[in-house]
Amino acid sequence: MITRFYAKELVGFTTVDIDFTPGLVAITGPSGAGKSVLMGAMLSLFGLADVQAALSEAVLKKSGLLDLEGYEADEEEEVTIRAVKKEKVRYFLNDLTISKKRLKNLVSPLVRHISQRSNRELASEPLLELLDAMAVVEDASHAQRLTLFRELYDEYRAKSERLEALKEDEKRVKELIEFAEFEIAKIDALAPKPGEDEELMAIKRKLSKKEKISEAIGRASRIFEAEGDVLEALRLIEGDTALFEEAMNQLRGDFERAGEMLEELEEVDVEGVLDRIEALYELKRRYGSIEEALAYRENKLQELEYYKNIDHELDTLAVEVEKLLLSLYKEAENITRARQKAAGRVESYVNGFLSQLRMPPLKLPLSPKPLDRTGANAVSVDLEGSTIETLSGGEFNRVRLALLLAKSELAGGEGVLLIDEIDANVSGDESIAIARLLKALSKNYQIIAISHQPHLSAAARQHLLVTKEGGESVVRSLSKEARIAEISRMIAGEKGMKEAAGLAENLLEEFSK
Repeated sequence: MITRFYAKELVGFTTVDIDFTPGLVAITGPSGAGKSVLMGAMLSLFGLADVQAALSEAVLKKSGLLDLEGYEADEEEEVTIRAVKKEKVRYFLNDLTISKKRLKNLVSPLVRHISQRSNRELASEPLLELLDAMAVVEDASHAQRLTLFRELYDEYRAKSERLEALKEDEKRVKELIEFAEFEIAKIDALAPKPGEDEELMAIKRKLSKKEKISEAIGRASRIFEAEGDVLEALRLIEGDTALFEEAMNQLRGDFERAGEMLEELEEVDVEGVLDRIEALYELKRRYGSIEEALAYRENKLQELEYYKNIDHELDTLAVEVEKLLLSLYKEAENITRARQKAAGRVESYVNGFLSQLRMPPLKLPLSPKPLDRTGANAVSVDLEGSTIETLSGGEFNRVRLALLLAKSELAGGEGVLLIDEIDANVSGDESIAIARLLKALSKNYQIIAISHQPHLSAAARQHLLVTKEGGESVVRSLSKEARIAEISRMIAGEKGMKEAAGLAENLLEEFSK
C-alpha cells in the first residue's frame, strides 16, 4: 500500500503531503479543484502518466509483488519512489536511478490504474487463474495437477527446443564435422605448448645480444692475465687473497656459463625461432593466448564427438518429447474438465456482483487453443453477445470490478488500485452498489478513488477533500464532521447542505457497518 505521497510545485498546488490509510480512500471536491491533477501526479510515479510536479515522492510498504533485486534498501520495510523534473524527468527507486519503463514494469504487479482501458483482468490468462482458483476450492488436488502440468510443460519445451536444435545441426552435420576437424588440425599443426611463447622470446632477446656478450667477455677475460700479479701483491701487503680468489673463481664460472650459452646459441636455428614466434603471435591474435587456443581445441573435440553421435541422441530425444506431449494432453484434458465445472460456479459468483451493479449476466466460455503453459484452453467474456472489445467504458470497468472482487474473495490478493470516477454518470442504486463492492474489495486492496457520488465517499475509510483556497489547490484529510459537510454538499449542493446533513450522517452510519 501507499503510506505517503508528497509533491512540490504541482500544477495548481504549492505542496501536497498526504499520509494514506489502508483500505478505501475517497478523493472528492468541486469540479476544477484539482482532483485529476492529484491523481495524475500519483500515477506518474508508477510510470502511468507524465510527471507534472517539480518533485514528487511516494512511500510504499514493501511487498512480495515487487521484484526489488538491485534496488533493495537495507533492512527497510518501505520502498520509496521519487521523480524529479528539471530539464528532463529522472526517476529514483530507493535513491537509485531507474528508467520509466523499468519502473513501470516493476510496479505493475502491485499498482493498477482502473480507469485505463486495460484488458489485464479480462484477458484469457487471468480469467483462467480465476477458474483455477474456483476449481481448487472444489477440489484441492487441482493445485497439484496444475503444478505437475507446468513442470511437464517446462520439461517438454526444453527438450523440444533441444530437438529442434539437433535437427538443424543434423542438416549441416557434415559441414560442421569438417569445420571442427579443420579447426583442430590447424591448432595441432602448430602444436603450441603453454608458456612456449615466453621461452622463445627469451631466446630471441639472447640472440639479439649474442655478439655484444661475446665481445664483452673477450675484452673482460684479460683480467685473468693479471690474476697472478694481483695475488703476489696481496701476499706482500698481507691482503685478503682468499676473497680475491673467490671473486675470480665466481667470475670464471660466470664466463664459462656464458660461453656455454653462446655455444648453444650457435646451434639455434634463428630463422626457425623467428618463424615460430610469428606463428604463435598469429595464434594468440586469433584466440587471445596459447591457453585459450588449447581450450578452443578441446571444445571443438567435444563438438566433434557430439556431431558423430547426433543420430542416436536425435532418436532418443524424439521418443522422450513424444511421451511428454502425450502426458501433457492427458493432464490438459483433466484440467479442462475441472475448469469447465468451475466456470459455471465462477459465472454465478461474478454475476451476483454484476446484478448489484445493474449489469446483465456474463458467460465465461472456454475454447480450445494450442497447448501452452496455461493448458489447452482459452477463456473469454461474453456479456449477452458483447465481447470486452465492444463494451462501453462504464460497462468495461464494472465487469472488471466484479472479476477483481471474485478473484479477491476466491484467491485473495493485494496491491493498490487507483480509480478515476468509477461512479460518474451512474444511477443512485448503481452508485450504492459500486460503493459496497469497492468497500468489500478494499479488504485485500488499498483503493484510492476519485468520486462524485456520496455513497463511495461515505464507504471510504479515509476521505480526502481537494478545494481551491485563494486560487490555489489544497488537499486535506477530513474529520467526521468535515466528512458530513462534504457529503452533504455532494448530495444537495452548496445551498442545500444544511438539509442534507442528516442524510449524510445516515450514509456514514450505514457504510460503517
